[in-house]
Amino acid sequence: MAQVEAVAEAGLARYTYRLRVSSAARTALAAEWDRCRWVWNECVAKSRTVHLHNKATGPKATCGPAQLDRMLTDARARTPWLRAGASVPQQQVIRDFGRSRAKAQKDIRERLPMARRAGMPKWKTKREALTSKKVVRDHGAIAVEDFRPKFLSRTTMARKAADAAIGATKAALIEMGRKHGRDIRLVHPVHTTMDCAHCDARAKHALPLGERTYTCTVCGAVSPRDKNSARVMLHRAGLNPAGADGARPPGALLQEAA
Repeated sequence: MAQVEAVAEAGLARYTYRLRVSSAARTALAAEWDRCRWVWNECVAKSRTVHLHNKATGPKATCGPAQLDRMLTDARARTPWLRAGASVPQQQVIRDFGRSRAKAQKDIRERLPMARRAGMPKWKTKREALTSKKVVRDHGAIAVEDFRPKFLSRTTMARKAADAAIGATKAALIEMGRKHGRDIRLVHPVHTTMDCAHCDARAKHALPLGERTYTCTVCGAVSPRDKNSARVMLHRAGLNPAGADGARPPGALLQEAA
């Protein structure tokens, strides 16, 4: 299905395509993603092993693209499941891992503030990868609540974040966004559910989780609580709050997330 939208002021046209794949093709793609994710996690494990070895014995071993390529070649020779997949995307995963690791090491050497550091590559799970991929594919600028353990320990959300799911999803979203050139902005999470996105007033009473509609007592604005919080985050990040409705701001041309 193709949709054509004219952009009069620029004299251009934007084409939007939606590809519907068969169940067999979807299964094959999911299998390829599983293999690529396995390669990524093996690179993370190898990097951590080398780091711990060097930390204990001195900086001798390395974990560059050449070593990881040899690791992939050996793994494909031993593992029929991995060998059944295409080698090109698996090699691309190694290159992406190398760039991500090099960026993290560069940020450490330059002593950037923690909030601006890319962070060392981490494990990927299927849920986190799919969620971050969908968000990055549909938006060019993304505001992310900067949840941190010290903040969560003082709130009732600490129990829900005990398994680090929030932190892992945040890390996957930041990594995927930076990989594909998206504008990722971290937002302080305090009072995002209590502030009004229309007049910036703050609720004077506690809002229980069961209350899913936000009503401002100052300006009278009424909206779903999640959408109001999303608009507050976008305002704090200096972005267009129209994105809170799940629609792209007009005129944005996005490169597809691979």
